[in-house]
Amino acid sequence: MKLSVIVPVYNVENYLNKCITSIVEQTYKALEIILVDDGSTDTSGQLCDEWKKKDTRVRVIHKSNGGLSSARNAGILQAKGEYISFIDSDDFIELDMYATMVEALDRTGKDIASCGRVVDLWGEREKKEFLLDRERIFDQKEAVEEVLLLRHIDVSACDKIYKRKLFDNIMYPEGKISEDAAIIFEILTASNGVVHVGKAFYHYIYRKNSISKSQYTHKYYDAYVNCKNTCDYIIQHYPNLDKKCKIYCAQVCGSLLQSMGSNRAIEKKYRSDYIEYKKMFDEGFWQLLMTKDISRKLKIKMLFVYLNLYNVFLKLKKII
Repeated sequence: MKLSVIVPVYNVENYLNKCITSIVEQTYKALEIILVDDGSTDTSGQLCDEWKKKDTRVRVIHKSNGGLSSARNAGILQAKGEYISFIDSDDFIELDMYATMVEALDRTGKDIASCGRVVDLWGEREKKEFLLDRERIFDQKEAVEEVLLLRHIDVSACDKIYKRKLFDNIMYPEGKISEDAAIIFEILTASNGVVHVGKAFYHYIYRKNSISKSQYTHKYYDAYVNCKNTCDYIIQHYPNLDKKCKIYCAQVCGSLLQSMGSNRAIEKKYRSDYIEYKKMFDEGFWQLLMTKDISRKLKIKMLFVYLNLYNVFLKLKKII
């Protein structure tokens, strides 16, 4: 097989079959599917074993619970393909995703392929992100800049295919959240660039109990630590992108402040976190506001965050 698809699985019995079906029915067939059961306590592990019986390309790893990074790393160590892809087990993909992206990788010789995504917001509405009107190639530095501006390439691991060699010396940090952001810039720097296929192939599902949308706790501090590490990394490797790095950190910290600002009690409880986020946010806010590549909607949202009036923004949004 040429492609290894790694699917970390943890307590997703209601979503797993749709996810795996979208992989096994791909028009591109030269793949293996590595299901990593990360200590599930529902029937997810059994479902993985049932899929193994149905399709010889499916391999199953059962392990004790260690979190998303641990599951991904376990899959990477077992992967046999020239390329690697990650799919979250409650998401799904379009049936021609891999055929399109592998062909683009083979034709261009790039180490990473990226695509747009369709975001399902709690089953209530959809929006498309990170699209292009045509295929486009980004060299290493251009790709880093795209991620810093969160423009056409995101930090997410799941809307991409990677050359397996990129993970020879880079692994996901275990015991942390915001794991994608922790290594994306190292991965891009180790690569020879990215081919973006333009279309949206990945369906990202926001569930109401999703980690990415749950109420703020101190575990989200990992995202702030990633920002600090990113600043150090960018200054060392791409010093002329330092202003764009501040914009990136302002967006990340702005999102952290949003998650706190919707509940004053949370903001008070984690006051020390709030102070650190606000400082980093303020350092990049005006640069963000003056950058033409940032959408007007995001600028307005960040302005309300800057004025500590995010609750007002939410009320106005609801009225509109």
